[in-house]
Amino acid sequence: MTLNFKIDDLPASSEEAFAKFEARAREHYDESVVNDRRYNSDQHDNYHGSYEPERSYVTAILAFLDEYSIEAEIEDISELGNEDFFVHFGRFKSKVQYISTRFALRQNRITSGSIGTTLQITSNYKSEVGSLLERIRKIINQEVSEGAKKDKIFTRIASLQSEVDRDITTVDAVFGRMLDLSKLLGEAGANIKPAVDQLEKIKKIFWDNSKKIDTLPKPDRPKMLPKADAPSPNLDDEIPF
Repeated sequence: MTLNFKIDDLPASSEEAFAKFEARAREHYDESVVNDRRYNSDQHDNYHGSYEPERSYVTAILAFLDEYSIEAEIEDISELGNEDFFVHFGRFKSKVQYISTRFALRQNRITSGSIGTTLQITSNYKSEVGSLLERIRKIINQEVSEGAKKDKIFTRIASLQSEVDRDITTVDAVFGRMLDLSKLLGEAGANIKPAVDQLEKIKKIFWDNSKKIDTLPKPDRPKMLPKADAPSPNLDDEIPF
């Protein structure tokens, strides 16, 4: 299967990447299903296709979960026949969107500093990290000639700088951005090793100055089950003859 949406800018964090990947897969599904129904339905709106948009969405999601080794209670419905597949697709899509929403909300909480291992950045640390980031910028500006690649790296540096500028952030937010930057630096070539060395110094600054906060456990939520059909009355007991 060829993916018809962008995947080369996914974040390093698997949860954050899944939220972005799923949103793009769903957007592509929403667009393609309109044409699929138009070209594969007769004048009475009877569908005669193979649910290709739905199957492509399922395949993309399962491929991501497998590649990133994400544990999720989602059944593989890809081998079902058309009738059974469509019956189960709605439930599949709902569960995927629940997981995607949870990941997106978690990332937002991590970014805002409401969960995770808290970092309180003092002025001297901000100054030191800022100087190291500036050295990385100079190395990239000197050693990377490809404009698009340079712009991507500068964007990641700015993203990390934005976390440094906060009074309080989290290890999750900071290290997620450092992983994004580290990945791009690793792809930039051997001449970038001095920049990688500066990034390692930044990692140590944050790692040595973190304070853990505990989060509350997730409560169990009771599920509402469908009511059983009431038994039919026994007419022999009600009619005296």
